[in-house]
Amino acid sequence: MYKQFSFSPLITWAYTTFINLLSPPCCSYCKEFLQERVVFCMRCMAKLQPVVSMMMPITTTKSIKVFAAFAYKEPIKTLIMAKSWSDSVASVHLGQLMWERTDVRSVSFDYLVPVPLHWTRFAKRGFNQAQEIAQVIAQKSGTCVAPILKRQKRTPFQAGLKAVERISNVNDAFMLKNIDVSLYKDKHLVIVDDLLTTGSTIRACAKVLFQLKPASITVVVACRVVD
Repeated sequence: MYKQFSFSPLITWAYTTFINLLSPPCCSYCKEFLQERVVFCMRCMAKLQPVVSMMMPITTTKSIKVFAAFAYKEPIKTLIMAKSWSDSVASVHLGQLMWERTDVRSVSFDYLVPVPLHWTRFAKRGFNQAQEIAQVIAQKSGTCVAPILKRQKRTPFQAGLKAVERISNVNDAFMLKNIDVSLYKDKHLVIVDDLLTTGSTIRACAKVLFQLKPASITVVVACRVVD
């Protein structure tokens, strides 16, 4: 009996070679050409400033842990801002970095809940960056994305608003979709977003999710603004 020959390694090599010729791997920040497809070159990776996890108070009795990969500075800032010109590939890169560089990979959780966009903003941009990030983490963790939150009013961008204005801006901005709430009771939920500044958006989302009576709520973001 002859041993069956597998073409899969050859096909994989050919596909990878074709993609690299079509779009050569390069650093997402300095654009230096690279030997392999990674997010940043070694020089740009060295510029990233890690940040420690923190506890964020939601109410007088409830707090949640926040995992952030890096401080909101270059070169990661460029990936965050890429959503402004509808670059969804940057979101995939953020998801990879968040999985590799935060302790969320060591947390046991059931669902990833992306912070939603208002439908008008989604239509203009063409994608939700938080949703794209959550898809990457879901694939790597073997869990599910649960887009169960809805942004029910179109709020101005948080950037440029004062801290007090940010709180009122997202007040009652989110609600639960028409879901089976029993699926999420006593489950471990992870809120996913790209950037945390004052935490007003995350707090607003968490307050809504607490209605589900989950076992826990954790947050993972790509960047956190630090002093």
